[in-house]
Order: sequence, then structure tokens, then C-alpha cells
Amino acid sequence: MRTYTRVLATLFTALVVVLTGLTGTANAKTTTTTRADTVLKQAAKLKGKPYKWGGAGPRAFDCSGYVQYVYKKAGKKIGRTSGAQLKGKRIAKGKKKPGDILVFRRGGSAYHSAIYAGGGKMWEAQRTGVPVGKHKIWSQGYVVVRPGGGLKMTSTNKAVKTTIAGTHG
Repeated sequence: MRTYTRVLATLFTALVVVLTGLTGTANAKTTTTTRADTVLKQAAKLKGKPYKWGGAGPRAFDCSGYVQYVYKKAGKKIGRTSGAQLKGKRIAKGKKKPGDILVFRRGGSAYHSAIYAGGGKMWEAQRTGVPVGKHKIWSQGYVVVRPGGGLKMTSTNKAVKTTIAGTHG
């Protein structure tokens, strides 16, 4: 009888460990997805806002001001300019995910930034006369960036934050 009790106790303990491990893995993946979803929801909330050079919200935006504002609302601090937003983990274009930042470059200099929306589209504050919206990616001259190493949260559910300083350009 003693052996039977030990076997049951061991099996029960193993089951608890396995189930706890599975729950932790599922929660980590859900948290990552939730952070990217939050970025996209924040981006969509600003649809229709006007473009204004130097605008950093909430009434009007330029491209990098829009990206910075959206990320701030999603709990991540990033740089203010397209050049500053270029800093972060570079991702291959074929591996980009919704919520990643697209930084457009010409001659090595960053000149525009947007948020990848999926399906070949991006959320952006494009130019004067074009309100904030979701548009087709109009150039292949971009780099994909995941600021601060990704759209993840720590186990305490606080946003992983990275401060990137820069000048407007």
C-alpha cells in the first residue's frame, strides 16, 4: 500500500509540474500577442487624424511622432525620430510581424517610419493632406525593427521599456 501511495504522489506531482509549465508557456505567448495587438489597436484609434510636420499627438502627427505616440500608449518608450526608431532589433523583411516598426531609408538615412499592420499594409502618418491610416507598403526601401528586443512583457506584466534618444529629422 505504501508503494502505491508513493507512486500516486509522484504521478500527481509530475502532473502538477507539467500543467504549471504548460500554463506558463501559454501565458507568455498570450502576453506577447496581447502587446502586439495593443500596438495595432492604438494605431487604429488614431485613424483619420491629420498629418502635421513635427506633430507628436494627440491631435496631429508626423510619421515618427505617430509611431512614438502609439508605442507609448501601448506601454513602450521609443525614440522620437525615424532615425532613433531605427535602433532596436533588426528583423528580416520576410519575418516581420504586425506591430513591428518599418523605417524607410534613402542613401543610408532614415526618412519615414510606420507600423506594420500585416497583409502588406502599414499604419502611418504619411504626408500633408493624407490623414493617419492603414496604407499599402509603397516602397521596399525599409528596415524592420522590433524596439527593445520585441513586443514582450516581463513576468510582472510591466512593459519592457527602452529609451532611445534622438533628434527630429
